[in-house]
Amino acid sequence: MSTAVVFAFAIADGLTPVVGAAPFDVLSRQIPRALVANLNGEADRGLRFFPFLGPVDGKRGFLRLRELLEPKSLVALHKQGDVDLLVDGLMHQDRLVWRVVDGKTSELLLSIEVPLDPLDPFTVLPRLTFELVSLLGWTGTATNDLKLEGAALGWYLVLKDEFLRREANLPETTGDPLRAARQCVEYGGADADSQQLVLDFLALLLRRGQFREGVVEVAERLAPLLCESAKIDRLGGLMYAAGEERAAANLVVRAALRAATNGDLVERAASMAFKVGDDEGVAAVVAAARAANSVTANMVAQLAASYDRAGDLSRRQELVDELLGHNDLAVPVARLVVSFLLEEDQPAIARTVVESAIEKAPDQAILHYELGRACLLLDDTERAGVALRRALELGLSEHLHVQANRLLRLSLVPGLWHGTHLVEKAISAGDLGAALGAVRALVRRVGPVAEAWLMFGIVQHKLGNVKRAERLLRRAVRCHEGCAEAHNRLGIVLLQSGDVQGGSVHLKKAHELSPKDTSTLLHLAQATALDGCPEVAEKHIDEAEKLGADPQLVQAVRLEIRAA
Repeated sequence: MSTAVVFAFAIADGLTPVVGAAPFDVLSRQIPRALVANLNGEADRGLRFFPFLGPVDGKRGFLRLRELLEPKSLVALHKQGDVDLLVDGLMHQDRLVWRVVDGKTSELLLSIEVPLDPLDPFTVLPRLTFELVSLLGWTGTATNDLKLEGAALGWYLVLKDEFLRREANLPETTGDPLRAARQCVEYGGADADSQQLVLDFLALLLRRGQFREGVVEVAERLAPLLCESAKIDRLGGLMYAAGEERAAANLVVRAALRAATNGDLVERAASMAFKVGDDEGVAAVVAAARAANSVTANMVAQLAASYDRAGDLSRRQELVDELLGHNDLAVPVARLVVSFLLEEDQPAIARTVVESAIEKAPDQAILHYELGRACLLLDDTERAGVALRRALELGLSEHLHVQANRLLRLSLVPGLWHGTHLVEKAISAGDLGAALGAVRALVRRVGPVAEAWLMFGIVQHKLGNVKRAERLLRRAVRCHEGCAEAHNRLGIVLLQSGDVQGGSVHLKKAHELSPKDTSTLLHLAQATALDGCPEVAEKHIDEAEKLGADPQLVQAVRLEIRAA
């Protein structure tokens, strides 16, 4: 049962707008609404606000009453069952006629007249609160902590009313739905209540998918006025929801620098900064956390990833050593540490780290995959095969699924993994002579195996021996028809030889076997363009871009095809 229902106030005819104040229409709703909010407080004490809704110019909207309704009409209107008191009022230019009606008998219990200043409308609240509390038999006073005044208060109330209108799902009434929010920032942007209202309003619009560009504009105006970490962080979340990832990351970093002991916030800031390429932001928030003695392994790992991206391997190694001192690394952190250790040719330490992580998270497929890699580097192919099979059973992403199957095949032939690794290291170092020697030794050791012929074909291709490369890659395909990389490489070689049709066949097969391989998609785009289908080629490029292909490579292929 409701304790009291407070209706929107009626507005006398002929009132003159007051410069700098909210319109009387707005005041007629926001004064009674504030009264209800004050009396309910943080708990629900049963008071309800009742705005009048109905058709306005053919659309549903707020109704403007010009006189007080009969008490029996109020009883019929609220439709909330038994209620103790019904409250309404009539606004004049400089005064408010306010009354209270018994909700059961329709008897008029109280009618008073109080001064009303549209520029400072909440001065009526103490008297109204006192009277209503007395009738209810409660104790309490009005609580109005708003420090706004003048135009700042006026626009604040207008925005509160716009918020109410949207909560009631009423149609648009203005061609500039964000005007009140902008004016709130302009006149009261430094005020905490005004800031909170603007943030709430922007959040409402984004939840409903409305006016994204306008939301971003207001958010950009509000951002420099915010000082509280929580509000800056929230604005960052709104910018992210609006699709402005870099601006969002900048705001969250700013929030984290103001609250360096908030581990969740700092970790999120570091992650967002890393995602948008802001390595300085990552370093800044982690440094702030260190200064506050609240740095975590997740933060250190994110900074290590930044150093890795920047090519600062010395600092990356320092952080990896620091992380090795932690006993309880999260799965993503453990995997990152393991990948760096493997890159630094420290497979024994990597295996120790990943085995410890698996004890705590045995169902994480990625950990078993990394264990397989570490065991291969330690030439423990039997253990590697067990780990890779387990990873495949648990389920990997499509890209890693392909890689795990390849590594598993390499682990099944003694010496195949080790020899392949030596060839790849020589190629990475740019020593094609050493790569040629290593691949010949590999073929002699393991015999007619698809992966060995594939590596031999790759080395010959890099040496410029196109015909030899083609023969070797065809051998690889014959040995293992399901080897996507062999089809991809053979397709590239055939394209370079001028055999567009043959190259297309093998590239399509590679794409069929590994549909999310961006390298194959870009080569297939080139083949399709050479075959006279530039529109299809563009689709392949777009797909590769969506799958995360190197942006510079994507752009280069796109320009090449368009130029041709």
